[in-house]
Amino acid sequence: MYNRVTLLGNAQDAGRPQFACTKPCCEDARLNSELSRMPVSLGLHGDSFGLIEATRCIDKQLTMVNNPKISDLWITHAHLGHIEGLGQFGKESSNQKNIQLHCSDSVYTYLQSHPTWNKLFLRGNLSVANFLSNNVKPIKVPHRSEDFETHAFLIKGSHEKLLFLPDHDTWEATLSKVECRSPRDWFNSLDVNIVLLDGTFWSDNELGNRSQGNVPHPSVKQTLELMGKRREDDPRIIFIHLNHTNPLHYKSSEEYQKVEQMGWEVGIEGMEFEI
Repeated sequence: MYNRVTLLGNAQDAGRPQFACTKPCCEDARLNSELSRMPVSLGLHGDSFGLIEATRCIDKQLTMVNNPKISDLWITHAHLGHIEGLGQFGKESSNQKNIQLHCSDSVYTYLQSHPTWNKLFLRGNLSVANFLSNNVKPIKVPHRSEDFETHAFLIKGSHEKLLFLPDHDTWEATLSKVECRSPRDWFNSLDVNIVLLDGTFWSDNELGNRSQGNVPHPSVKQTLELMGKRREDDPRIIFIHLNHTNPLHYKSSEEYQKVEQMGWEVGIEGMEFEI
């Protein structure tokens, strides 16, 4: 049973600053380490310690929670930023043994097809476990599913429920998949208290000359339009998985202020949630 969740990172897969980005958003983070951010990941505390996502910053992230022994590892999907840290479990690094990996069949097949990741299974660093458990329920969501499926996780504590949804393509596709009319209806149907929600981009034109159609995510602006101001019976919504270009990285920005004025939140590394 998990009773506490730590937000170990709040950035999109590549973190912030992002390699090869020379725009002010990343130059600021290079000059001021307080503006740097790690890729999204969660620590699950309880009878044992669980980790959601294995990022490139796994060492720093585990240091935040005093380097517990990992019993279980949960993976939402196999885009590189969510599995990049898997190699740290292997023979060339910490040589962990029998970490229970919870992922979809399609993610497992994908990992097995790559010699580097498959060695982790052959050498006993990772063992495949049931994807569904008493504490963590996967919920399939549409997100660039050309190679594998993507899932959100509903984490059930003794007192509260937390939904972890760092990636999905569009609200239209997701709501159709879960057969709900609106994000609020979906959250109510899940009876969640806390939602850690895909906030990758603030707007639909954030990448300038690069098409965001190749990296689909609902914008925070659209989510705010769909949700409106927070109501008394709404769950907490905390935006996570922020791209390096997202103005929500700056507390002084108009965008950050708007989120707060509407009653919602922006994730901060180290945030803890009692569940």
